[in-house]
Amino acid sequence: MAHLWTQSASGWGVRKLCAALCALSESSPRPHAFARHPGDEQPGATGETATWLIGAAAGGSRVWALVASANCGVRVNGRAVLAGLCVLADRDEIRTSGAHYYFSTETLAAVEEFPTPERPVFCGRCRQQIEVGSPAVCCPGCGVWYNQSADLPCWTYADKCTFCGHSTALDAGFSWTPEE
Repeated sequence: MAHLWTQSASGWGVRKLCAALCALSESSPRPHAFARHPGDEQPGATGETATWLIGAAAGGSRVWALVASANCGVRVNGRAVLAGLCVLADRDEIRTSGAHYYFSTETLAAVEEFPTPERPVFCGRCRQQIEVGSPAVCCPGCGVWYNQSADLPCWTYADKCTFCGHSTALDAGFSWTPEE
């Protein structure tokens, strides 16, 4: 899941990008719904400069793009946004006329219900098939699934993922944060 790091007087904070469309304002990012009927409010319809983050599914993953109105002064990694469009990558710096953000694709390990797979999936540690709906963790580093229940604590069994070395601490937090 993508995140947007926002700067305030107290330092950097992180916000999940849950909506497919998020408006970047001078105060903070805010989710926005697409207009459903002709005449409904459209992005930028209020006359203010519009800068948007738009998420779309592409090849089994999510891609995020920054769309900015002409001559709005938005910069990504110090460069002007050409043609009003920029596909974002992990740790891209975004600056508007009054705000400073960092885009991040880093995800945190979390116990969740194992989804319905296209084919059987086997735990990276115990090699047992992971049952649909059972508690499991997908490694944020390599994408390997692990059982994680009282009976099969495979993800937290060791300090690091068997395959990529990612920390298995469920409360580890983000490994990267913007510098002050």
